[in-house]
Amino acid sequence: MATMRITVLFFSFAADRMNARERAYELEAPLTVGGFFDQSLAGPLGEPLAAWLFSVNQEWVSPDYLLQEGDEMAVVPPVSGG
Repeated sequence: MATMRITVLFFSFAADRMNARERAYELEAPLTVGGFFDQSLAGPLGEPLAAWLFSVNQEWVSPDYLLQEGDEMAVVPPVSGG
């Protein structure tokens, strides 16, 4: 099975929970954003997949987006306003 390397950026309290603003991951390909979240992020972030927003290469994506070698993925907590 092929591998790929991606960079993940963490914003707001996601950075606090991951104890990092940026981290590189070596992953088995193919893998979706949702699959990666379930494998690597769900535990440390402590919130379900539906609670987060994701972008890849500065474009908003859904959890079924297929990650590619060299992608830069951002994990953004939900934003509420008042």
